[in-house]
Amino acid sequence: MKHVIVLNQFAVPRTESAGTRHIDLFGRLVGWEPLIVAENRHHGSQRRIHTHHRRFRLVWVPKHHGGRIARILGWVIYAIEAFAITVTRRNVDVVYGSSPQLLAPLAGLVAARLRRARFVLEVRDLWPESIVAAGMMRSGSTLHRVLSRLERLLVTSADAIVAVTPGWEEHFAKLGARPDRVHVISNGTEVDDFAVSEPRDALRAEFGISRFTAVYAGAHGPANDLDLLLDAALELPEVDILLVGDGNRKTALQVRARAEHISNVTFLDPMLKPALARLFKACDVGVHCIAPLPLLAMGMSPNKLFDYMAAGLPIVSNAREGLRNVVLDGECGALGESGFLAEGLRTVLEATPAQRDQWSERGRRIVDERFSRSAAAMGLAAILEGACAAHTRGASRPGQLDAVHVTAVDAGLRSSSARSTRTGIPARSHDEGA
Repeated sequence: MKHVIVLNQFAVPRTESAGTRHIDLFGRLVGWEPLIVAENRHHGSQRRIHTHHRRFRLVWVPKHHGGRIARILGWVIYAIEAFAITVTRRNVDVVYGSSPQLLAPLAGLVAARLRRARFVLEVRDLWPESIVAAGMMRSGSTLHRVLSRLERLLVTSADAIVAVTPGWEEHFAKLGARPDRVHVISNGTEVDDFAVSEPRDALRAEFGISRFTAVYAGAHGPANDLDLLLDAALELPEVDILLVGDGNRKTALQVRARAEHISNVTFLDPMLKPALARLFKACDVGVHCIAPLPLLAMGMSPNKLFDYMAAGLPIVSNAREGLRNVVLDGECGALGESGFLAEGLRTVLEATPAQRDQWSERGRRIVDERFSRSAAAMGLAAILEGACAAHTRGASRPGQLDAVHVTAVDAGLRSSSARSTRTGIPARSHDEGA
């Protein structure tokens, strides 16, 4: 039995309504014993979370309200605690450090070298470029240069790189990564997780659904730009829209909906996957909404989209270019660009029942054949085994940890954060691949 430690500050157990990518993947590995080190707060709501799952270790981080300095402090505290757990763990074969915040994989890299273990870098968001694209950091600023240098160190030092979507390979190559060390393990789900035996009519009655209803289930943050979905609601008063989830933009969205009397939008609290599966069966279409950031055109792997498809919902998205490696316009619904949501919803609304059934079946088949968690876990196991095999053969590491380099990066980060007063750096700019 081999041992892997997964450092992802924002990972959660299945008992929480957030991204469960890591327990879904590592919980399916055969021949590996994983330990996932995560913070003890729900990233969206900042409430404390608890678990007795033997594969999780939750560490304390301070509560924050979105301020930049507070968030960076949380990253630093998490990285220190994760490093301590990793270097004192009895058995460590692979350290798996996951972005977007880069201090977590940095802690993993240092710990892996001290333990003579292999280091695998997982990139779920292209930091710092996505922060720049969102307008929350100036390109060429001190903090941007520090994070860029740290990103390059991690990419060139990793024994393997796991990306959540194809399309990022050129970015890694520019940073100096060898192509044979870059792998894609997409986000995804399981069709069986969304199998619901209850009749649709009974579920619609339970949830109070009587009209054509669209559902959005996911983060309510700046990168999701759900104002675009409220705009669509104003254009389509004949369509009801359910917004399920939480985030630092939720209150502002609720205020706008009340002020503009957008009566066909309902806000719901986050739900666990079994409850979501029941709600999805009662709805008519799943919506994926994202801010129009050019960087996202490189590629996306949105969990919420896979959940809709697994549940058999036709989809509408305003990120056609970014989803080109996942699904095409007309394949499972309607895809377009930034202001497309109203048009896309109207397309599904006016489609024939036969067309909707065809979209539904295609979506389930795509998830089952290309984006299942079980298949992804098999691919991940092969990456981990390959890293260990290379170590056994005595292969040289792609990059040696330079203590002076790391010290300079850390010092630059502290200096830049102390000078800055801006707020709002997103911990995940597009929800694990948007």
